[in-house]
Amino acid sequence: MRSSRNASAELAMFVALLAASFALSATASAAGLAAAYCGAGAGSGDRPLPPELAAAAAQALGLDAAIVGTGAYYRCSNRRLLVCAVGANLWCGKAETDAKPAAVAAYCRRHPDAAMAPMAVTGHATIYAWRCARGVPQIEPSPQSVDPDGYIADNWRELD
Repeated sequence: MRSSRNASAELAMFVALLAASFALSATASAAGLAAAYCGAGAGSGDRPLPPELAAAAAQALGLDAAIVGTGAYYRCSNRRLLVCAVGANLWCGKAETDAKPAAVAAYCRRHPDAAMAPMAVTGHATIYAWRCARGVPQIEPSPQSVDPDGYIADNWRELD
């Protein structure tokens, strides 16, 4: 007859092996997805999300799968599969880094002391938040960061 100590040790070992198996399976599936979609020669341009990636993308983005299915994109970066879903203020295309946009300058001439230039003027792709001071556009501190491929980094999540 086994002692309860040995049975507990065996159960703990079994649980640890099971957890390791799931971890390896998840890593393999993420690596498999990245390899399948980001194989040799895949560019970094954003593309509409294929339906077979919707569930995994929804999980990575923390969104409902129905939302992801209608407005999400994927791209490859350094052999990683990244996903983004367009939202009210989320942009999935290339970032706009122009520090002197004509539309904001025109807005500031019409609204010389506006506390904020709206996204209807700035566009959703800009990495800056703008205000106007005496008719001159001013960049607010802490612009959004841009990844090496030219996208707003915080809007993209690695699919795993």
